[in-house]
Amino acid sequence: MIRMAVGFAQVTVAIMCVVGFAAETYAAQGDPAGRWLAEDINGAGVIDRVQTTLEIAADGSYSGFGGCNGYSGQAQITADAIRFSPPIATRKACIPAVMDQEARFFRALEAVRSWRKGPHGKLVLLDESGKPVIRLAGLQRGASISFAVPGAETVDSQTVTYGCGPADVEVTYLTAGPVSLALLTMKDEFVVASSVLSGSGAKYAGAQYIWWSKGDSANLYDLMRGEDADPIACAAKK
Repeated sequence: MIRMAVGFAQVTVAIMCVVGFAAETYAAQGDPAGRWLAEDINGAGVIDRVQTTLEIAADGSYSGFGGCNGYSGQAQITADAIRFSPPIATRKACIPAVMDQEARFFRALEAVRSWRKGPHGKLVLLDESGKPVIRLAGLQRGASISFAVPGAETVDSQTVTYGCGPADVEVTYLTAGPVSLALLTMKDEFVVASSVLSGSGAKYAGAQYIWWSKGDSANLYDLMRGEDADPIACAAKK
């Protein structure tokens, strides 16, 4: 949704939030099903800005994003007992710290034998001895952010779908006066990227990603893979 008024343009961006909150809104107190964001793994915490998520469906199937790779599997849930099958994950490589967190999460997930709800509706997963191995907060499904751009009277919006290797990336370009944004929707992530200086083309940066478009082509850089890693080449779909 785009709102416009004379003298300024108001931009409304719908985003997927990763702010922890009382999970009762999306997951019943007596059920671990829902979308969750890891806050702690085996007492070692998690890296800021690296999202490790877990979604448990009512039928016991589970999926999420480890921090570098998407994953999925099947869980057996009986009362307060829960056991996760080994996760099947993609094989993307990221910087060592991110890969380490993801590996710790997968190991901890396989060690889980029971669950309980903690304070503020958080999900606590415990091992066979009853020790908490993963603590997760409820993941809010959506929100919107609105802001006014002084001096801009209109908002130009264009959405383009790019083929980036085996996956598609949908990019919505928003321009209001001096403000230019690229909203990237990928399989497991939603990223708001802001324009930055570039020698040619249009370059945007957001989270760990750089999106650099030139005509009908673009390059997607993931800084979690290392600064010298090759980008993913993308082409606009007709």
